[in-house]
Amino acid sequence: MPAGIIPVRASGDRWTLQAKAPTWREVEVPRPTLAAMLGLEEQDIGERPLWVNTGKEQLIVPLGSDAAVRRVRVRAQRLAQLSSVDGHSMAYVFAPAGAGLLARFFFPHGGSLLEDPATGSATANLGGWCLAIGRTLPCEFEIAQGEYTGRPSALQLRVDADRQIYVSGDVIELGRGTINL
Repeated sequence: MPAGIIPVRASGDRWTLQAKAPTWREVEVPRPTLAAMLGLEEQDIGERPLWVNTGKEQLIVPLGSDAAVRRVRVRAQRLAQLSSVDGHSMAYVFAPAGAGLLARFFFPHGGSLLEDPATGSATANLGGWCLAIGRTLPCEFEIAQGEYTGRPSALQLRVDADRQIYVSGDVIELGRGTINL
């Protein structure tokens, strides 16, 4: 389970997690550099990309269209030059798509760049981004992710009027256990 996220409730295979209060900071590179890192044009970058942390700091980059999300081709060497406070180079991109959002999340692993099919921690950070930019609350989004990994997924983000961030999604139980201390 990602740092800073705690289970709130489970209903069958649907879990809802609550994120801790976010922190955020501005992105220190100019927009053209950020766009080049993502293999996009500067005009594809949407409003106010930010580093957001609800447990794990990640780069949250709004894009201008779902077509831009689909065109993202991260340049791993350029991404490696932009890292979080703990030294990781990760990027979550999103844009409106139909009634919801389309998102992709990229991260380094073992010398290569991978794309995650469903990222609860980045979805929580998107909630933090909504708070940072002053989005009207409450707000709620259905987020499609995993299209390019061959594992399409759907996550739900809700930021309530009390500024609490909730992430929901269907899970597959892989194991169960008990720890006695």
